[in-house]
Amino acid sequence: MVEQVAVIILNYKSWQDTLVEAQMVHDLFSLNWEQIIIVDNASPNESERELRKKEIGNYVFIETGENKGYASGNNVGLRYAYKNGYKYGWILNNDIIIKDNQVLNEMLRVFNCDSDIAVVNPDVYSPTGYMFNRYSKRMTFWDFTFGYLFYKKRGRKLDVVNGYGYIWRPQGCCMILDLDKINSVDYLDENTFLYYEELILAEKIIDKGYKAACACGVSIIHNHSKTVTSVLKKKEIIKIHNTSHKYYLKNYRHFNCLQILLCFLVTDLEMLIKN
Repeated sequence: MVEQVAVIILNYKSWQDTLVEAQMVHDLFSLNWEQIIIVDNASPNESERELRKKEIGNYVFIETGENKGYASGNNVGLRYAYKNGYKYGWILNNDIIIKDNQVLNEMLRVFNCDSDIAVVNPDVYSPTGYMFNRYSKRMTFWDFTFGYLFYKKRGRKLDVVNGYGYIWRPQGCCMILDLDKINSVDYLDENTFLYYEELILAEKIIDKGYKAACACGVSIIHNHSKTVTSVLKKKEIIKIHNTSHKYYLKNYRHFNCLQILLCFLVTDLEMLIKN
C-alpha cells in the first residue's frame, strides 16, 4: 500500500529542513522520490532555486507562485496527488522527526479497520517527551473557556481498540488523508492563513459522517512551531492566530460575540504565559 501514498511537504523559506525531511522519509519507508511532493509556498529566499537543484532525484516540486497560507499550500499537494491517482496524501511538516519505520504501515492499517475513517495520525511528542493532546473529544464552549485546563486531561483519554482510537481533531503536522474523502469535503478550508486548519477539518469530516483516528502504537516527534517562529514575528503570529480563531468559532461553531470574546480571553492568556 505504500506506493499508494503521496508524501506532501510544504516549504516556506526553510529549504534545508525540507530536504532533510524528504531524505529521511525516502530512507525510512523506501518511497520513490516521485511519491514525495514538495510544495514551495512562494518563499522570498533561495528556496525555489535550491529545491529545483535537487530534482535530479525525480521528486515532484511545485511552486505555488503566491503564499496563501498553510491550508492553501497543502491543498496544492493534495489536489496534485488526487489528480495523479494516489489513494492517500500524507501531510508532513518539515520539523518532524520519525524514528519508527512502522509509522506509515501502522497508519495505513488503521484505515483498513473502518471504511469511514478519513484521516489518521500517530501520537505526537515534543523533543522533551511531552505528549501533545490527542483531542479525542470534541471541544465544547466550556472546554474552550472555563474548562480549558480540564480539557488538557480529558482530551488525552482515548478508547483504544486494536491499536487505535477515534479522535475529534487530527494532528496536522503528521496526518494521512484518504484523498477520495478529502476531495468530497473540498479539502482544507483556505480562508485561514495559519492555525485552526485541523479543527476546521474535524468539523468538515464530521459533517460528512467521516471519522478521524489516532494510531496509538506509533509516534513521531514534532519540534512544535519551529518553522513558524523562524519566519514570523511574535506580533504577526498572535494576529494570524486570532484571525483564524475567530473565523473558526464564528463559521464552524456558530458562537455568538460574547462566546467568542470569552474564548479569546482564555487563548490570549495562554499565549502570554507561553511567551
